[in-house]
Amino acid sequence: MPRHLLSPPLKSTFEHVYQAVAQQPNKRTPELVTTGDVRFVAEAKETTDRRRFVSLPHSNRIYEEDWGFTANSMGKDGQRIGQYAVPLDEWVRSLETEETPS
Repeated sequence: MPRHLLSPPLKSTFEHVYQAVAQQPNKRTPELVTTGDVRFVAEAKETTDRRRFVSLPHSNRIYEEDWGFTANSMGKDGQRIGQYAVPLDEWVRSLETEETPS
């Protein structure tokens, strides 16, 4: 599967998203909904060699170098991740809005 940049581009950085997820109870997001209207939860995790990633359903992962692409670089063809990245980006931005005093 070719790797294409998401359009429009994500507004949050991988670092920001990873930290937001990691700060949640059990390092898990609340239930979110993919762009295809499927509910999911993401988790902040690390590999044994300490690379950070966002864990998704079906063993999908978003590593920092995958952030902003429609697919990750896992396996021969990669795994689709864009449908998860968009709502994660929106969720993080909604947290920022909640933190901003009126």
